[in-house]
Amino acid sequence: MYALGSAPPDTVAYSRYCDVFVNIRHGEGVQERWLSWLDSGPMGGVFLPCHDEALDLVAHHRASLVDRGYFVYEANDEVVLAMLDKQETYSRARRAGVATPSTFVVRDQHDVEPALHEIGFPCALKPLHAHRFVRHFGFRQKAFIVRDRAQFDDALANLLKLGLEVMVTEIIPGGDDQLFSFITYVDDNGNPLFRFVKRKLRQFPPGFGMGCYHVEEWNPIVAELGWSFFEAIGLRGFAYVEFKRDARDNAFKLIECNHRFGTGIELLTAAGIDAPLITYRRALGQPVSALRSYRRGVRLWHPLDDTRTFLIYRRKRELSIAAWIRSLMHPLRVPIFRWYDPKPTLVSHWLLLKALRKRLSARTVRR
Repeated sequence: MYALGSAPPDTVAYSRYCDVFVNIRHGEGVQERWLSWLDSGPMGGVFLPCHDEALDLVAHHRASLVDRGYFVYEANDEVVLAMLDKQETYSRARRAGVATPSTFVVRDQHDVEPALHEIGFPCALKPLHAHRFVRHFGFRQKAFIVRDRAQFDDALANLLKLGLEVMVTEIIPGGDDQLFSFITYVDDNGNPLFRFVKRKLRQFPPGFGMGCYHVEEWNPIVAELGWSFFEAIGLRGFAYVEFKRDARDNAFKLIECNHRFGTGIELLTAAGIDAPLITYRRALGQPVSALRSYRRGVRLWHPLDDTRTFLIYRRKRELSIAAWIRSLMHPLRVPIFRWYDPKPTLVSHWLLLKALRKRLSARTVRR
């Protein structure tokens, strides 16, 4: 197995199953660096994207990758590019009759007053293209939450200075435990190979972050909304779409759609759905049968991030230590650790401890 990433953050580099890790730095020009390496890479390999930058590369260069001798994951590239653009994602959702948050695209200062008049405070500034945003702010930051005009102007100026396209969006009321995702694989005939619904119980950081505690929880409304959206846009391959239940009207609003393996992919594996293997076999043209059942109620827990989220909630008096511990009294799957392959977990924890120590040292110096 070859893995292309950026060391040391990409802990796949330390897995016993990674034969070759290619340290291709994230940031500006990463796609050009990938293509350059792929010119002399393992011809006949299967190309599986694990973040949006790779999706963008494949959608624009599928033909050339195939010409180079690679087997590329199955997808409708026009839809992939549409889902990488949040404005287009929401536009197609609305045409399909799927509710979305209220949004307004801000391209320059002339759009500010109309946007604030329509959305109001508090609101969030989100990039139209997340993978371009990541080049500057990393994978943890998803949006800027602003509560007044001064915060808004400061955040917008920083984003526009970087040449990023920006969307102002309302913040859907309701807790992080009201986030649900429909996950499936759609074959070339438009048939689902499985249907799966998961719920986030917590995420880090709270509000706009990455899930740190997930549970399989079938919700027929989410499943129907997700499948109707995928059918309407002509999606193919592996994908998941996230919704949030709006506390004002109890309706589910589409938040985002992703065509890649996300942080919750291990939850599917725990349920008996090997989505990466399905994607791999489909790319090779091998037959894959539809799955009719899987293990229910499985949970995926990210110990360190969930502990950090708990501490935030505790400071706000929103979650007691007893309630947090009770929420964990279930069989839990962790995302990385395996007894037969412990090094990625050890390295990831060591890197996190180093980062925390650096942050604490910086706070001490400021004092």
